Amino acid sequence: MRKLIFLSLTFLFLILFAASCEVIDEEPVFSDDLAFEFDAGDELDSLLPEPEPCYYPESSNSLLYSETFPEVSWLEAFDGDRNELTIHLSDQYCGTSEENGIPHYDSIVLAIGTGWCPYCPDYMRYVDSLSEDLEENNAMIIYTELQTEFQTFASSEYAYDYINNLGITSGYRVGDADSWPFENFLSNSSDIISYPTGFVIRTRDMKIIANQRDSAYYLDFRSITAGISED
Repeated sequence: MRKLIFLSLTFLFLILFAASCEVIDEEPVFSDDLAFEFDAGDELDSLLPEPEPCYYPESSNSLLYSETFPEVSWLEAFDGDRNELTIHLSDQYCGTSEENGIPHYDSIVLAIGTGWCPYCPDYMRYVDSLSEDLEENNAMIIYTELQTEFQTFASSEYAYDYINNLGITSGYRVGDADSWPFENFLSNSSDIISYPTGFVIRTRDMKIIANQRDSAYYLDFRSITAGISED
């Protein structure tokens, strides 16, 4: 009798052991509570190093040849279609201008005049006549008005109307009254001794590489701005 009971228990044990060893081929089920989203873009951004800060080159505020052009901005400026924007020279140096809707340029042609100057319209039209070549040279044109015909400080609104009334469509328009951090910075500079005048600024170091006061003839902006990205 004991032997029969022992055999019965052994048989039952074997059945239970075999059942516990069966592999159930079913897909695992995960709770929605455990689901999460993985944004690969955010993960990659977190792994990228922080960009190095960009600092504008030190300037003595001199506007003479080979000097660093001062860090000037125009908080209100216009393009030829009267789209309002902000121009920071630091953006051209640091290469961040596209954030303001302005491309990055290799050089800047700064054409400067006043509303009372009888020779300024021809100078501005001369710069405009070179606009296609200057664009090909990746040069930025900024028409800058310092004073109105009444010898009051000119705003960018005034500069827009004045330049467009000359039939000019190229470049940007700024008034010295809207310069920052110092209003009328160019008007108050002792380095500008006559009108019209102009500068060419190389944006990789913001050096003045041509100054109209150094020539009795119109600057050859086409040749001056050619090949700057390669020199």
